[in-house]
Amino acid sequence: MNKPKPNNALGDNPLASTNKGIFSKTANSEPLPQDNQERRIKKEESRIKNLENNQNIRFLNESEREKVNFRLPSELNDWLDDLIKTGKRKHGHKIPKEIWVQAALELMKELIVDCHEVTSIDELRAKLTSIVEQTNRNS
Repeated sequence: MNKPKPNNALGDNPLASTNKGIFSKTANSEPLPQDNQERRIKKEESRIKNLENNQNIRFLNESEREKVNFRLPSELNDWLDDLIKTGKRKHGHKIPKEIWVQAALELMKELIVDCHEVTSIDELRAKLTSIVEQTNRNS
C-alpha cells in the first residue's frame, strides 16, 4: 500500500518542476547566429592587433611602464585633450595622453643637456625660454 507523502511544513516548493509552481519554463530563445559571434570576435581581435602594431611603430621607446600621477594646469590639460580629439577626428585613432606626455619628456631630455644642473623652477623656465628662442631663430 502506498502511504501518502507527508506535507512539508513550509508548503509546496514553488520552483518544483511540476505544473503547480509559480514559474514556468521560458521558451528557448534563438542564440545569436554563429556568423555574428565569429565576426564580432574577429573584429575585436583585429582591433587589439592593430593597437599592438601601432605601439610598435611609434617613435617612442617601448619599455616597462610605471604608473605615475601628476597634475597639469587646466590650460595644458585642455590643450592636450583638444589635441587628442582633433587627432582622432582627422586620423581615425587617438594617441593616448600618456604617449604625448612621454614624447614631451623625451624631447626635453634630449634638448636640455645639463638638466641635472637645474636648481630651481626659474632656472628651468629660463632654459626652456632659451630653447624656444633658439628654435624660433633657426626657423
